[in-house]
Amino acid sequence: MDQFGDIVFTLGAVGALGAAEPWDAGAIESVLAAYKGFIDTEVAPTNAPADRVGCHVLDGRVHLPPALPQLYKSYVALGWQLLPLSVDVGGIGAPVPVCCAASEMLSGANHAFEMLVALVPGAIGVIDRFGTEAQKAALIPDLVAGTALATMCLTEADAGSDLGVIRTSAAPDGFGCWSVSGEKIFISGGDQDLSQTIVHLVLARTGPLADGVKGLSLFACPSLRADGTRNGVSVVRIEEKLGLHASPTCQLRFDAAQAHLLGQPGDGLKAMFVMMDHARLDVAIQGVAHAAQAHTLAVTYAGQRRQGDRAIAEHGDVARMLAEMEALTLGSRAMAYRAAALLEHDDLAAFLTPVCKVFCTDTASTVADLGIQVLGGYGYLPEYGMEQIWRDARVTRLYEGTNGVLAMSLVRRLLGGPGEAAFVAEVDAALALAPSAAARDGLAAIQQDWRTAADTVLASHDKGRAATSLMALTGLLYFAACWVRLEAADPGGEQGERIRRLGRFVRAALLPDAVALRIRCQALAHADTEDA
Repeated sequence: MDQFGDIVFTLGAVGALGAAEPWDAGAIESVLAAYKGFIDTEVAPTNAPADRVGCHVLDGRVHLPPALPQLYKSYVALGWQLLPLSVDVGGIGAPVPVCCAASEMLSGANHAFEMLVALVPGAIGVIDRFGTEAQKAALIPDLVAGTALATMCLTEADAGSDLGVIRTSAAPDGFGCWSVSGEKIFISGGDQDLSQTIVHLVLARTGPLADGVKGLSLFACPSLRADGTRNGVSVVRIEEKLGLHASPTCQLRFDAAQAHLLGQPGDGLKAMFVMMDHARLDVAIQGVAHAAQAHTLAVTYAGQRRQGDRAIAEHGDVARMLAEMEALTLGSRAMAYRAAALLEHDDLAAFLTPVCKVFCTDTASTVADLGIQVLGGYGYLPEYGMEQIWRDARVTRLYEGTNGVLAMSLVRRLLGGPGEAAFVAEVDAALALAPSAAARDGLAAIQQDWRTAADTVLASHDKGRAATSLMALTGLLYFAACWVRLEAADPGGEQGERIRRLGRFVRAALLPDAVALRIRCQALAHADTEDA
């Protein structure tokens, strides 16, 4: 089993490999191979030690595990921060699916480090789209050069999913900038000792509280003022967490902090969701990365561990678990890469992004849990690495929109709209590619279950009751559609034979879940009606 080979194969299978220079298939594989070399030699060795050491606050500043600042210097010196950035701002301009592949490798090697660097492309995108020319000139070059990193500051103690009650406020300071005051919590990388400065993107209130989200605006708040002095941003505390110990999750206080308004007053959510959509797809990729790492560890262990006269990988129940881990990893990767390849299709991207975020992160927890089971008691011990995967993966179902909130968005906002129509067309396109009757019939059956469930939920009085089940069924349908693309990609080759063989397991063990999910959707959609 070769995760790198699977990454390259999947890029081609979902139509994400370029056909023209400079990003043809050969160039893409060469770049990713070089990136893998950096990952294997410099990033992966820092993961477990950094998790054990964790972060701490000294004299009001956050200090990361000592291996990470040096790692970041190497990351920037080699120019890897430029890979996802547009040529227009001085980046390399790699296609989005290629950036997803790189992000998967980085997240799998050290999720905490990936989180510290991952928000920069989205931050540059927001500043480039909504900022003035002067703001772009002041903020973007440092982000490109790696001398600045970025954060996204939304959440407050009483404002999580309900951003309409945000109380952090901003007002003109009389000198051409704005003054931001308030507190934000759960800010990943809110302070660190990697970069010289940080650009905080802060959602703050410029209108009365009664205006709700319409009174919110987005601000770029550098940690240093133009004269080099510290801005009014301080660390109140860092959280003690289940996982991601090397990623500082900060509570920040903004005390009349100097900031730049991005866009117009009241357009905060519009601007922030440009960054949020980028972040949600990145979280889906994090889920894929954890699943891939867990599967790799489990396969290695099960091949070496003997029980009786054979390796435990040959025992029926272990073989079943390994097959499920492999299938979920391959399918979720195909989902995320295919969604990345379709980002320019706005309606379809808006539908697929939350579906991928939910399915891929649920997959991460499932595969990590199976990995612990394959390793048995050793899976429960820290020195084998599986329990860290389980801990680190768990948060992906919580941040950038909890999976339950995204499920509610599916049934309340996306179903019945243009995104749904585009999604149905995407599934139909995959159906037309089916290389066998079994693949075609399996996908068609799930599509019918989904259609029945979606129509039932749309007609129900309380759509929220069935939201999580319908989201799971939607994810399973997209998984099945992407699996068909995998099966159709290499009809005569060794990789294609492996995928088709695993496809028989998928249709026997995973896709039948659609029936149970459809029944659950129907039952929950009618749960609020009186018995006859």
